[in-house]
Amino acid sequence: MTTDDKRALVEGMTRLAEDAISFATLLRRVLIPEDEKPDVPAAEPAPALAKVYTYEEARAVLAEKSRTGFRAEVKAILTKYGVTQLSDVKDPNTLAAIVAEAEEIKVG
Repeated sequence: MTTDDKRALVEGMTRLAEDAISFATLLRRVLIPEDEKPDVPAAEPAPALAKVYTYEEARAVLAEKSRTGFRAEVKAILTKYGVTQLSDVKDPNTLAAIVAEAEEIKVG
């Protein structure tokens, strides 16, 4: 099969797919009138994304908490997430959760 043959085959398949989509759209309009279409619930708004922390930002937060007397609390947070050190965390969402918990540590 030559390159031109392959190109013609791909173009023909593309036209066939486009025609199939057009035909399905036409059938939908004919078979399901607008007044009979099922109600589609509105999409829920996406939850606010947690701040994405770099490893360095997260390390700075945890180091500050450790320096100010909360080393045991920081260690407990890391243990809760199944890691012994921050560099073991690979998931950005887990990193954000760890930082969020660390930021909640307050004096008294």
